[in-house]
Amino acid sequence: MEKEPREQFQPQPYYIEDDEIDLYELYLTLKRRKKIVWGITGLFTLIALILCFVLPKTYRTEVTLMPLGGESKSSFGALLSSLPISLPGVTQSGITVESILKSRILKEQIIKDLNLLPLLFPDKWNNETKTWEVDEDEKPPTLIDGAKALDNLISVSTDKTTGVITVNVEFKKDPEITYKIAEDLLNATNKILEEKTFTVSKKYREYLGKQLEEVKKRLEKLQMIYSKFTQGKIKEIPMLSFDNNTINTGKKEGKLIAEREKIKAILEREGLSPQDKKKLQDKLNEIKKKIKKLKPTSTFVSVPNYQFNLMRLKTELAITQGLYESLVKEYELAKAQEMKDQIAFQVIDPPYIPEKPYKPKKALLIAVGTISGLFIGIFAAFFKEWLDNVKERHKSEENG
Repeated sequence: MEKEPREQFQPQPYYIEDDEIDLYELYLTLKRRKKIVWGITGLFTLIALILCFVLPKTYRTEVTLMPLGGESKSSFGALLSSLPISLPGVTQSGITVESILKSRILKEQIIKDLNLLPLLFPDKWNNETKTWEVDEDEKPPTLIDGAKALDNLISVSTDKTTGVITVNVEFKKDPEITYKIAEDLLNATNKILEEKTFTVSKKYREYLGKQLEEVKKRLEKLQMIYSKFTQGKIKEIPMLSFDNNTINTGKKEGKLIAEREKIKAILEREGLSPQDKKKLQDKLNEIKKKIKKLKPTSTFVSVPNYQFNLMRLKTELAITQGLYESLVKEYELAKAQEMKDQIAFQVIDPPYIPEKPYKPKKALLIAVGTISGLFIGIFAAFFKEWLDNVKERHKSEENG
């Protein structure tokens, strides 16, 4: 039985569809629809030109500044460095120049200084009657509303590498107001920093200043009494205290009293841990014991009345002089530490009155409008071409 011959496989021809874009055909399409392209391009350019004259002019000024001071270590540790105790450091409150520049209180202060509410809400302010014109159920703008509006006009950025802070201030229509806002921003920031950065050093320095003034008056009074007593103008001395110590003992007591007052001032500080308070209290008790040991147990003095009064007066002077010297040293140290802790800034580039408006940027606006119109015009031309071809194909199918 003969086998049937197998059919040989005949490969079918494979046709590759031509997907290449005919650039010439596209050119012809654009040429036929050039009125659409140029019409839409011209329309968008015209709109951009109108916007250049319709949009309100916005002026912009720039300020750059460098923060200074504000050490990360607490001044509390520096104040205790002279004492024979060790306490852990305490970080500061975290107030920085940047945080103040971004704060609401700064913007409210600027608004109050320059009376900006009528300028920030001109549509609600009647300049002739100097009154707000709002609906019955609506309230006039407040400082908080003004701060929110001003927040959109002030931008703050910090260079993480150099630490330089850049502040940009924008305002519509009036370049003078733009400059005044930037200038008052610097003044108000400096004022708020002085009020808010009330460090331990500053508090301690003010306390020492009051104590120093009292001791100074006391010393001057004692010196006047001593002069009159030695000249024989007075026979009895109005003693301000009754310590019968020697001159050296008086100086020691004066230093101990200064140290005691210093610890008392630190104990008044809030935020101390119980362990820190206990250490300070133990030190305070130890100082009190030392002062008590310096005082004699008897007040009997077997010397003539003149010599007795003279010795008491010298002792009183020695105690006051020792206290005064100790307070002066502590006061100078507190002032130095306060300068270290003080947060401030140095203006690198001051504000200026802008000569040209920052917005609208006419050249950019026209360029964007023209390019946008050109692209939309080309798209509309091809869409119109495609739509006409579809219509013609449907007509030919209906006629055929």
